[in-house]
Amino acid sequence: MKTIMYLHAGAEMYGSDKVLLQLVTGLDKKQFKPIVVLPEHGPLEKALETSAIQTEVVTYPILRRKYFNPKGIINYAVGYFKAGKILAGIAVKYHVDLIHVNTLAVLEGITLKKRIKKPLIWHVHEILLSPKFMWKLTAYLSAKYADKIVVVSKATGTHLKKAGYAKRNQIVTIYNGIKTSKQLDNSDFRQEFGIPKNAFVFGHVGRINAWKGQEDFLKASLKLMPDYPKMHILFSGNAFKGEEWREEKLKKEINESGFSDRIHYLGFQKNISKVYRTIDVLVSTSNGRETFSLVVAEAMSCSKPVISYNIGGPSELIKNEETGYLVKPHNIDDLTMKMRMLVNNNKLELKYGIAGRERILTEFGERRFLHTFEILYVSLAN
Repeated sequence: MKTIMYLHAGAEMYGSDKVLLQLVTGLDKKQFKPIVVLPEHGPLEKALETSAIQTEVVTYPILRRKYFNPKGIINYAVGYFKAGKILAGIAVKYHVDLIHVNTLAVLEGITLKKRIKKPLIWHVHEILLSPKFMWKLTAYLSAKYADKIVVVSKATGTHLKKAGYAKRNQIVTIYNGIKTSKQLDNSDFRQEFGIPKNAFVFGHVGRINAWKGQEDFLKASLKLMPDYPKMHILFSGNAFKGEEWREEKLKKEINESGFSDRIHYLGFQKNISKVYRTIDVLVSTSNGRETFSLVVAEAMSCSKPVISYNIGGPSELIKNEETGYLVKPHNIDDLTMKMRMLVNNNKLELKYGIAGRERILTEFGERRFLHTFEILYVSLAN
């Protein structure tokens, strides 16, 4: 049995958090023993413990903008080296055979590899666009120290390669796996949030931050609402700690829109499937930093058409005019037109939804995701 130590960047339940949970709980326990280390307490920790996954919490610094100043650099360095000794102690205690770092924002895997002299997999879920020096730095460090760099889409790998540091065959693409099952629960949020059963609902799901594009979705929706009295929209997701102002800004824009009775802010919802059952169509307006888009894949698995900007991961998931629409980024008029096409055509909505679920089942299944990682682990840990 091989023991794998996972280092992650948080303890919430968004994209990379859910991917990590799915991976460690789905591995063949006769072959692999996962040890997950988190920098904080939170919902992910509870979910891991519920699944009987060995979980440790060590307060190590995550590469964030707050450290991009003289004082921040000092604080980061102190926390980094202090945590390094603790992480090495945990690795020795559990006889770790392999290190899996689960985002570019976690650099602690570098010193851990040096201390315990074990292979390192760097699992990259992000495309860093700015600041440019951070993209170059993380691309260099991952190429220098990782035995394999796993990217969640071809777009992610292409962006890393542009930095010019990756070695030949070092980057491997493993798409996130989507767990699909028969729908036994038909509940949704319509009654709870005052959305009529006959309303046509567009939804936006994701972290409220600078690049998820909630404002673009709102602008496009407001162009349509005067023409479609039964159209509603919803937002599901919240902001990072310390950026709650983004939520307040979005709520203010909703309140001042003139259609606040048909715009619903759900905040973070643990039961994401219930959100997908509430909507008719998912709209994704993320910019070029979107590497895979778990929410796009999840919505497709729930037979929902998706309208997305034609960038990164979504462009690899969505078949244009087969499972939804791909729109030029920030083209509000085109986005509005594609939304109008679906709200006007129930048959097309149904057709795209069915095709989307079939695509996820055949190309992005959970078993393929887990099996590919298991093969990679065996090849490195032997």
